[in-house]
Amino acid sequence: MVRRASMGEMAYASLKRDILQCRLRPGEVIVDSVLAERYGTSRTPIREALNLLRREGLVVVIPRRGTFVKAVDIGELQDTYRMRTLVEPEAAVLASQRASAEELDELDELSRATVRVEDGQAVVNEANRAFHVRIAELSRIPVMARTVNTLHEEIERFLNLQGALGRPYTATNHHNLVDVIRSGEVECIRDAVLTGIERSRQRLVEVLLAGAEHRR
Repeated sequence: MVRRASMGEMAYASLKRDILQCRLRPGEVIVDSVLAERYGTSRTPIREALNLLRREGLVVVIPRRGTFVKAVDIGELQDTYRMRTLVEPEAAVLASQRASAEELDELDELSRATVRVEDGQAVVNEANRAFHVRIAELSRIPVMARTVNTLHEEIERFLNLQGALGRPYTATNHHNLVDVIRSGEVECIRDAVLTGIERSRQRLVEVLLAGAEHRR
């Protein structure tokens, strides 16, 4: 028997989606009564969802001021990418050693979803996260997969903000990375992953700094 999601779980999923997709912008104030009306629920599930998202670091509570979507911080962005360089190259190496041929074929299909721009920018950005998380899942180390997912939720938010600033993410075909993983050549895999991470980091930092300068 399939369990129905609770109102709190549905509110959490909806609110998290809106934060990741920047329908609720970084730094925006969150009013539980407004969200309750938007999602067609009472305030209690919204408050439950906000508590969970606060623990995840997507929401911050400032005493006597209110509840806000976590602002974008360049330093935190740099740290997120630094963490990616520590985890993702090894995840890809382990995936090359532990994934089946069929699983790598499925990974290739996921890579194609990251360049289907006709699906819309938010969908492409979500596909980008799913692709990188799947590589980590193929490492067969659950904590590695959870870590990569957490990092890429933040990356997804950054990418959607980039689009909101008028400079949408230029989709990259990850097919080449899948081919390198298939090769099993450890140093080539590490180099390919690190090159992709650095390219993404530079692009996002450039866009966010330009956006900050524009708002002055």
